[in-house]
Amino acid sequence: MVLYMGEREIFDYLAAMSVPVIFSSTISQAEKIIITEYSDQAVRLIREAMLINVPVLGILDGFRSVVSAFGGRCEDIECAEGKQEWAVADTSVPIYKNLETTIRICRGKPVGVVETILPKELDCITRSDSGDILAVCNLIAPSKHGNIYGINYYIASDLTPDAEKIINNFLNI
Repeated sequence: MVLYMGEREIFDYLAAMSVPVIFSSTISQAEKIIITEYSDQAVRLIREAMLINVPVLGILDGFRSVVSAFGGRCEDIECAEGKQEWAVADTSVPIYKNLETTIRICRGKPVGVVETILPKELDCITRSDSGDILAVCNLIAPSKHGNIYGINYYIASDLTPDAEKIINNFLNI
């Protein structure tokens, strides 16, 4: 089961994909967690998931929750939210398995990670063509990725054509 915390739009997208989703504030029944909100509760849930090795995918505002859970910070940036653009993805990371290195995404919230204070436990796994960090993953060793992901692009959009593959790759971790 996938524990879901967040907005209805992405919940409906996951339901259309037949993803078995539950709503709960506990992770005892969850095999995976998808978060699309930025809140103290979301940050706490991510930290708890880290302790018991439950994979997490933070989407949009959930991206901010992932960054915050590791002690990082996001700030407002100039970008065209909702605009399709090219991004460079690290295809060695499981959520990008069997994808091209350059993918099309629909730009997410106009926020970016403050790179000068990017926690050493987080690695950039996707950058926009303008250089903004669009996705992060935790590191469990100097060069080994973990299973906590944050992505700042729209999954439930036709402008992110590989969205279903990314979700399925996450579910297969």
